[in-house]
Amino acid sequence: MKELFKKVFSKEIMKPAIMAIISILVLEFIIFPGLTIDNTILNILSGITGVILGIIVLTYVDGKIKDRFEKKEDKLNQESEKTKEDGEIL
Repeated sequence: MKELFKKVFSKEIMKPAIMAIISILVLEFIIFPGLTIDNTILNILSGITGVILGIIVLTYVDGKIKDRFEKKEDKLNQESEKTKEDGEIL
């Protein structure tokens, strides 16, 4: 049971979940109300905050995707080097 708990609540799984929850909360309680208020300065600040949040989320997701593909490439490179050492043709 402890192993299952550790797998479900590991850092790899919790970081994206926490990022998603925080992003949704910022959108819900800061950006959307700021865009619907009558004050022009707050509209502009909310728009800028929304753009910054979008950039942060896209950068985070891009980093995760790159990490995933780099791990797969490293694994494939190690397997191809191993087969070359064994004398097998790919």
